[in-house]
Amino acid sequence: MPVPSPPLKIAIVGGGVAAVELALALHDLAGERVKLTMIAPNAEFRLRALSTAAPFSVDQVRHHSLGELAERVGAELIGDEVTAVDPQRHAVRLATGGSVSYDALVLAVGSRRRTAFTRAMTFSGDTSTLPFNGLLADLEEGWSHSVAFVVPPGTTWPLPLYELALMTARSVRGMGIDDVRLQIVSPEATPLALFGAQASTAVADLLERAGIDFHGGAHARAGENGRLELLPSGETLDAERIVALPTIEGPQLAGVPTDEHGFIPIDEDGRVRGLSDVYAAGDGTTYPVKQGGIACQLADAIAERLAAAAGADIDPQPFAPVLRGRLLTGHGAQYLEHPRDGEPGSGSAPELRLWSAAHKVEGRYLSPWLAELDGTASEAVPEPVAADEGHVDIEVQLPASYDRRDALQLDPYSPLR
Repeated sequence: MPVPSPPLKIAIVGGGVAAVELALALHDLAGERVKLTMIAPNAEFRLRALSTAAPFSVDQVRHHSLGELAERVGAELIGDEVTAVDPQRHAVRLATGGSVSYDALVLAVGSRRRTAFTRAMTFSGDTSTLPFNGLLADLEEGWSHSVAFVVPPGTTWPLPLYELALMTARSVRGMGIDDVRLQIVSPEATPLALFGAQASTAVADLLERAGIDFHGGAHARAGENGRLELLPSGETLDAERIVALPTIEGPQLAGVPTDEHGFIPIDEDGRVRGLSDVYAAGDGTTYPVKQGGIACQLADAIAERLAAAAGADIDPQPFAPVLRGRLLTGHGAQYLEHPRDGEPGSGSAPELRLWSAAHKVEGRYLSPWLAELDGTASEAVPEPVAADEGHVDIEVQLPASYDRRDALQLDPYSPLR
C-alpha cells in the first residue's frame, strides 16, 4: 500500500482579511493534507472596512477571535510578530526569539499607514472615531462651515473618503444646515476613476446631488504654515477643516525583497519574486489596488495552488481580480455593476442591484464566515432596486498585471512617479 505523504506545512503570517480568507480556503480545499500555522500579533480580526460607518451610527467595526478561527480550521495560532524570513532555512524568525519552519509561506502582513498631512485629521480606520465625531459636532453647532476631504498623492485606497463625505453631507443636511461647504480633493481625474467611466459618472451624480464639490487632478502637498497647496494649479486649499486618508507603505520585512516603497513584489500567481515557496497577498504586495476583496481573491488563487501541491484534486485557477466596492451614503442599498469588456472603464450601461456582501468585503470564504458569526444573511439572487437608496456597489474586472500607474492616476507631481 502507498505510504501517505506528510502534510504540507504552511505558515500564514498576518491576521487580516487575506490571512483569514487563506486559512478558511486551505481548510476547505486541502483539509488534512496541510498543517497550518497562523502567526499574528493581534488576537482579534477587525473588519476595518466598516470604520467609516461608526461615526454616523450606521454600523460598527466587527471583532472576531483569531483563536476561534484557528480552532475551526485546525491551525496552530502563534501570537507573535515575524521580524524576518530566512528563505534558505525555510523558516521565519519571531520577535520573541523563536522561529517557525515551513514548506510554504504566505505573507499577509498588510501595510504601514503614514500621516500624509500634519494639519489634517487623518482617518485610517485603525484608531478612535472620536476626532471625527468632534468634527460633526462642530458642524452642527456652527463652529465650522467648510470641510475638504483630501485623497493624498501616492498609494492609498480612496473609497472610504467618499463615504465620509457623503455621510457627512447627509448628516448636516438632515439637521437643516445648508451653509456648510463640502468638497473632495483628489489626484483622480474623475470620482473613483479606478472603477471605470460609467461607475465614476454615477458617483459624480451622487456627489452633485449631495452638494459636494469635486476637485480632481489635484495633488495636495504641505506648504507654508502647514497649509495645503494644490498642484499643478498652485492654489491654496480653502477649507476650515481637512480630513485626509493616510498614505500606504509596504511592510519592509527583513529577508523579503521589496520595491522602493517597501511593497513585496509578486508575480501573477502571488509568488514572491526571487524566493522559492513564498507567496504574498494583501496590501503589503506590489499589486496596486489596496482593497480587501482583491486581497481575498489573491488569497484564493494562492490557496488553490498550495492545495494542489499538497495533493488535493483541484485545478488551480489564475488570479483574475474583480474590483467590487460598496460606497456607503447613509440611505439604503444599491449595486452598480460594471462588467469588464476589454479595458477597465468600458462596458455596458450600469445596473442597480442589491449586493450580497453585507460586510463591504466580499470573500469566497470570508463572507460566509462573517455572516455566520454575525447572524447576517446574504442575498442569493440580486434584485433590482431604486436608485439612491443608500450605498452604491461598484464592480469592474481588472487584469492580474494591472499597472500601478493606471491605478493611482499618477502625474509628474506624484511622489510615486
